Amino acid sequence: MSAVTDTASSAIASWVTGDAPATLPPPATALVKRAFLDTIAVTLLGARMDAPRIVASLEQAVGSASVFGMGRKSEVRAAALVNGTSSHADLFDDNNAPMIAHPSASLVSALLPLAQVRHASGREVLAAYAAGFEVGVKLGRALNPGLYEKGWHVTRVLGVIGATAACARLAGLDAARTANALGIATSMASGIRQNFGTMTMPLHVGLTARDAVHAVLLAERGFGADAAAFEGKYGLFHTFAQCVPALPAFGDPLELLASGIIFKPFPSGAPTLAAVDAALALRQRLDGRTDMIKEVTCYVHRWNAMTLRDEEPRNPLQARVNLRFCVAAALLHGRLTYREFTAEVLADTALQALLKRIRVAISDALPDSQEFPAELRILTTGGETLVHRTDVPPGGSTRPSSDAQIEAKFRDCATDVLQAATIERVIDNVSTLDALPDVAALCNDLEGSTDER
Repeated sequence: MSAVTDTASSAIASWVTGDAPATLPPPATALVKRAFLDTIAVTLLGARMDAPRIVASLEQAVGSASVFGMGRKSEVRAAALVNGTSSHADLFDDNNAPMIAHPSASLVSALLPLAQVRHASGREVLAAYAAGFEVGVKLGRALNPGLYEKGWHVTRVLGVIGATAACARLAGLDAARTANALGIATSMASGIRQNFGTMTMPLHVGLTARDAVHAVLLAERGFGADAAAFEGKYGLFHTFAQCVPALPAFGDPLELLASGIIFKPFPSGAPTLAAVDAALALRQRLDGRTDMIKEVTCYVHRWNAMTLRDEEPRNPLQARVNLRFCVAAALLHGRLTYREFTAEVLADTALQALLKRIRVAISDALPDSQEFPAELRILTTGGETLVHRTDVPPGGSTRPSSDAQIEAKFRDCATDVLQAATIERVIDNVSTLDALPDVAALCNDLEGSTDER
């Protein structure tokens, strides 16, 4: 087993195993509870999709960890794999700006199965999440935007480091074993953005959650890794980012409060959110008369082009990362929910006609805020130009989601999976997560059953 030395692994392990993650201020605790409810919501919704169900079909339904929304249990790593794939399948999971990633999907998907089989308390789960979130986001600050620009899916590359840190905390590993788990996780880091808009995109999160649990279980049994797995000549920093950044001060400030979490109002790529918000605002000014639209120009920050795909969407998965589709669907339907991402909506002649009248342009006048601002201009058939600019989307830094909004999102996502009484019990249990002596009952509720689906 590698000794703990003055390395990135040891520095991260020292903070993860310390007192700080367990002493969260009340606003941070409240935010983590929101993250759990939101992530559970989108996991239950995503469980109906083909990608997680194909993944689940390869895993044995034998074990003690709940597979959410599928009415079954599996081995802990398999449950993390399937739940993680479900959590990202609808692209409805939360974001963090400096990490340029979806932190909660892999954290929650890894932590809940492990907590269930270990009979961990809600307070222990909260502290573990806080540890993993801090590690993932701080490393994101150190390595982005270069890491993302090179084509790496940071949700996978750094998500596996953060999720491993979280699981190590939950499993009660000491600093030496935590450092080894992190070293193991560096060799599990992967994931390319070319696969955005395909089933492989959510698989990245499933693999991340599974690998984090696996790395911790290995380290717990004495499995070792190189002490310089991050900063060594062939370590993660050099290999993925071609640099060795100055290691950030973990917990100073706490990222849960410094950068926070963006909870999505729409199930589409983060760079579409502000543009969709602007489209909905302009639709109101048109009184829904989309026949009056002659052309639409959507001005976006140049960062949008790194994530979104320009080609015509051929299926609902591609539509989720296509700005023109998201704007067109919002204009036509007056909303953008998971119900708009279907083959029928995509094939609709009115939507296809409107798509052809929408163009996207880069504007340097928009703020460089990492929240993907957008300005929409609609030229009407009567010659009038309607303009709406959204610098911060709903759920963003100055427009945070409330508990009531997250609860409404949960009810909508879970309505076809869980019975009404179960839905309310889950909401109550997550809202008092820090008081739960054992999260196993919560996880059992999230399985659903055949008659509930």
